[in-house]
Amino acid sequence: MQRRQVRLGTKVDSPWGETKITGIELCEEPGLKEGIRVKQMFIDLKDRCVFDLDNGHWAYGYQIDPVDMRQING
Repeated sequence: MQRRQVRLGTKVDSPWGETKITGIELCEEPGLKEGIRVKQMFIDLKDRCVFDLDNGHWAYGYQIDPVDMRQING
């Protein structure tokens, strides 16, 4: 069974258009803005994360969706 993850460089759809993840922080609870920096995260935990995006914006996990599902298969 393969684990499904988002990682640095994953292309995502966001409220600001299609972009790539440049940073991931795992937060203690959903909705927090700061957490522990990680390089990848299981897709089912993305709502507990804050993502930095290569277009200069950041997003909560619920605001992004991977563009290509093949990119999240680990």
